[in-house]
Amino acid sequence: MSEGAGEHYKGYYIRTVARAVNHPREGMTSLFEGVATISLNPGSQYHPVPPDQHLGDDQVFGTEFEAHRYAEKAARRYIDKLEKGK
Repeated sequence: MSEGAGEHYKGYYIRTVARAVNHPREGMTSLFEGVATISLNPGSQYHPVPPDQHLGDDQVFGTEFEAHRYAEKAARRYIDKLEKGK
């Protein structure tokens, strides 16, 4: 599992985590999923981005980097929806 460095977007702070979803065996590599949380204050509790805001398609990736990028995109999309609702 690895944590992203944190992103700032439209007044929100985004934190991403990539975690392995399987264990490598002979001839098999590990796959990763990305998860994002958002907060208005970087020192407060982060709130998970709801699963229905995910981007669809494949949500499991071959590298941690790809999983982090996916989670960041999902969080930005969620924030954009929040901003439209204001």
